[in-house]
Amino acid sequence: MNDILHAHSERAIILAPLGRDAAVAADLLRSVGITSQACPDMSALVREIAQGAGFAIVTEEALRNADLKDLSRWLQDQPPWSDFAFILLTLRGGGIERNPALARLSEVLGNVVFLERPFHPGTLVSVARSALRGRRRQYDARARLEDLHQGEERLRAGLDKEKRAAEHQRLLIDELNHRVKNTLATVQSISTQTLRTADTKEDARDALERRLLALSRAHDVLTRESWDGADLFEVIEKALEPYQISGEKRLCIKGPHVRVTPRMSLALAMAMHELATNAVKYGALANKTGTIKVSWNVTNGTAPPRLTLRWTEAGGPPVIPPRRRGFGSRLIERSLANDLDGQVEIAFAPTGVVCTVDAPVA
Repeated sequence: MNDILHAHSERAIILAPLGRDAAVAADLLRSVGITSQACPDMSALVREIAQGAGFAIVTEEALRNADLKDLSRWLQDQPPWSDFAFILLTLRGGGIERNPALARLSEVLGNVVFLERPFHPGTLVSVARSALRGRRRQYDARARLEDLHQGEERLRAGLDKEKRAAEHQRLLIDELNHRVKNTLATVQSISTQTLRTADTKEDARDALERRLLALSRAHDVLTRESWDGADLFEVIEKALEPYQISGEKRLCIKGPHVRVTPRMSLALAMAMHELATNAVKYGALANKTGTIKVSWNVTNGTAPPRLTLRWTEAGGPPVIPPRRRGFGSRLIERSLANDLDGQVEIAFAPTGVVCTVDAPVA
């Protein structure tokens, strides 16, 4: 709690164990609205000062043979804003110039005013009020220091926040540059292979348009997720959405919700598009009865966990294995395996194409 608001912050601590000095001083202070606490010995004095006080009144005889070690340690450990004041009541004829012992006490106490007894009551009140005003100025100084410290902390926090924001922005820019380069490389590869394998310009245009749209849909999913990965179910669902026919249930997507990386999302989306395109031309979607099932599971007993995905076609025209692998097959088996850091295999079974994927989820 702030000492300015503390009930003890402006009280006087009195150490005058002999005679009636403590009672007299307490009465005088009470008459002018200053509370006080009398102490029986030096240990009590140090303890009460540590709990909060405006100043202390101490008699010379109370310090003469006392162990001042704890008091000296407390004074040395005061915070920079504090300079605790003492009013030392000396004996008659015991001024500091005639009493070397007082000079030693002056060095220990630091901020001390010597008041020779007997003294006029008004003198003690005046000195006490002066000591209390000085203590209040110390409290004000502390409050200003605390304000400066809090302002410094706020400034430091603001600068740290700006620094983190700048670093985050730089990372985002670097990541964006990386993704743009990867996307352009993917587009370049798709364009080159499509143009190379297409029989006519119209075929090339249609194939290229479909592949770029599939890539775009995958990008849409990742953009909504701030490119922090995507749910595998949504990636596959969006990739196969153009091949769903209203009222028919020829596409079955089944598997647990699992988060996959942006790179895996794009690779799987393109693979789903190529498999679906092939199914429309030659496989399960080339007639009205064929079906496609995409299923997967995740094995969590490994580090990292592994994804096992299976594309299965059934009910379509009999499958004849191709004499040479087209771009779509190469895209799936080579590019997908490379992007996923896993294994991809396409089997042209007579009942339908089967594609299996085994890759780490990381």
